[in-house]
Amino acid sequence: MTVESVDLAIVGAGPAGLSAAAAASGGGLRTVLIDEQPAPGGQVWRSLEARGGDRAGLDLIRQVRSGGTVLRTGTTLVEVAFDDDGPTLTWMSRGELGRTRARALVLATGAMERPVPIPGWTLPGVLGVGALQTALKTGGLLPGRDGGGLVVAGHGPLPLLYLAQVAAAGGTVSAVLDTGPPIRSVPPLAGMLPTALLGDPVTLGRGLLLLARHALSGVRVYRGVRDLAAIGDGRVEAVRFADDRGEHTLPCRLLGLHDGVVPNTQVTRLLRLDHVWRDDRRCFEPVADDFGRSSRTGVWIAGDGAGIAGADVALVSGRLAALDVLRTLGSVPEQAFRSRAASLLRQRARLGAARRLIDALYPPRDPSDGLADTTVVCRCEEVTAGGIRQAVAAGAHGPNRTKTATRCGMGACQGRMCGQLLSQVVARETGRTVAEVGALRIRPPLKPVPMAAFATLAAAADARDPEEW
Repeated sequence: MTVESVDLAIVGAGPAGLSAAAAASGGGLRTVLIDEQPAPGGQVWRSLEARGGDRAGLDLIRQVRSGGTVLRTGTTLVEVAFDDDGPTLTWMSRGELGRTRARALVLATGAMERPVPIPGWTLPGVLGVGALQTALKTGGLLPGRDGGGLVVAGHGPLPLLYLAQVAAAGGTVSAVLDTGPPIRSVPPLAGMLPTALLGDPVTLGRGLLLLARHALSGVRVYRGVRDLAAIGDGRVEAVRFADDRGEHTLPCRLLGLHDGVVPNTQVTRLLRLDHVWRDDRRCFEPVADDFGRSSRTGVWIAGDGAGIAGADVALVSGRLAALDVLRTLGSVPEQAFRSRAASLLRQRARLGAARRLIDALYPPRDPSDGLADTTVVCRCEEVTAGGIRQAVAAGAHGPNRTKTATRCGMGACQGRMCGQLLSQVVARETGRTVAEVGALRIRPPLKPVPMAAFATLAAAADARDPEEW
């Protein structure tokens, strides 16, 4: 079993984690970077070294690989424990457990796709658009080549990007079902456009290009879509929906669902960090200051894991967190810190204007509104919305009590897919806000761990001098 001591441990090798690692190692800190995926890059730069493309991303990955950071890919975080000396991370790689003791911890766990619970969403062939994009990047899954039909339902920037990527690779899409609100119901955008254009013209330009490509693609688009349902016997065969013209049924072999992304808060919940409910974004976000300092001393949060802002902002926030760690550990003088921090803070504020525009254009829906009793909420334990409502009616007035009563959130994903929806259903049924209801408590291990791995940990502990622990 590997046991190591470092100055800084970073969880997540996406843009935020990579930029934090590069800055920390460049500042002289012994740094380890842990990520579940087989290669660095996160969701945005997934398989980038194999695929090629984004020059800035490739340069940053190469900088981290050559800069002294210990890069542990294919490594799953199991637990984080604290003592007076700082955090100790327990992780699993290739079936064996290891430990990393650190003086500071940066969490760059990124975002996850918000689940879209509809009737039939557990059928094979129904995926999130993010999952379809991952399959395209890593496995070359390209709809249309085998004659199968793909329907994309939802709204947001990611479906636009995925549709462009499918078209560029030679695939086809049968139809797009736009579930977003009509533009007349979106808050006034005129005041946001100039600020976004001045602050981040590159992102705004990319968005406009994606919209133009989508408009010229010839793919049929249904707008104002509601009452989605996936239909099939053993796998998805069609999607049923309604719009202002009536009800429709379209055949499909793949159905992609999307309603934005949310911070991945599983680790921040495990550490009992403070969180706040964002009603405008319909998600919980961990509380962090301008430098990513969390409510717990020694823990910083960087990137989309602290609040969805996109890859460019994540790069800056990773550098800000690393800079603050360097200052805290005495590796950067105060004057140098202030000078470098001021520039980074201005850059992040400028880039944030485009995100505010995106948030206004693509507001998430309330998934508990109109949720049918028969719709599955917890896929792992097959708990329906009706089962949750029955438990609430019987007195389970919080998500953790409902979890005990129904097993919702007790499966392999430990509430990643259902946790926030569970809180929203409980809030609606009890007439309280989601902030008042709260969230599921997360306990270790964060992911399933084979008993054989625990045996290697115990054997290593028996073989070591107790003073070394």
